[in-house]
Amino acid sequence: MDDYQEANRRNWDERAAVHPETEYYDVDGFLAGESSLWPLEREELGEDVGDGTSLLHLQCHFGMDTLSWAREGAEVVGVDFSTQAVETARELADEAGLADRAEFVQANVLALDLEREFDVVFTSYGVLCWLDDLDAWAETIERHLAPGGTFYIADGHPVAGMLENVSGDTAELAFPYFPGEAVHFDVQGSYASDAEFEHTEQYEWAHPLGEVVTALASRGLRIEFLHEHPWTTWRRYEDMEQDEAGRWWLPEDAAVELPLQFSLKATKE
Repeated sequence: MDDYQEANRRNWDERAAVHPETEYYDVDGFLAGESSLWPLEREELGEDVGDGTSLLHLQCHFGMDTLSWAREGAEVVGVDFSTQAVETARELADEAGLADRAEFVQANVLALDLEREFDVVFTSYGVLCWLDDLDAWAETIERHLAPGGTFYIADGHPVAGMLENVSGDTAELAFPYFPGEAVHFDVQGSYASDAEFEHTEQYEWAHPLGEVVTALASRGLRIEFLHEHPWTTWRRYEDMEQDEAGRWWLPEDAAVELPLQFSLKATKE
């Protein structure tokens, strides 16, 4: 398992050096004052975040969403296992004038213990597939969440993760739904860049919604809602169509109608 995680870390170190320069992330727009947060999480979580709110962002990549929450008034800590991502996040915080409201930590979220609690724990988009143990993940969330605090996640729907080549007349079942062995991929480029990378090996794990909910509930968190959405934040399948808000949808003549994304909010009583 350490070999799998090390391969993934090398993969993300290399991509974290490239992603800030891509159109997908639009760092220039962020530095000009734009938020990198999607309307979904701002609508579903925004009322819990304000001046002085302490927020922990798990798997923060190079920190744009973390710093966007800082602009909403939060005092933020971002955590990622990629050394390159954390270094870039610190540089971005300085450049954006937010270093006094933001801290970034290089660590594996499954073993994280910052010895402090937060009002909000947040994580989003492409996070669960990189974790092999959701019980340890939920324990990290519970450990860092203050009584009465809020946990929020938005991520790709596991049903959509089973399929590939979804188009007008086909939908290929390609990947597992239930947890098991790591799924190996040899991937060039990324969702944000067509660059050629040296490190292409990566390993992912399937996690059904039931496992996500049960892991959190087993740690004493109360599920406030679980929403499923027919759109996603990136072009998962080739025939998807993008709307004016930047969301990607299956075409109207797609062979199947799928939940593409989910969002969940829970509280610690």
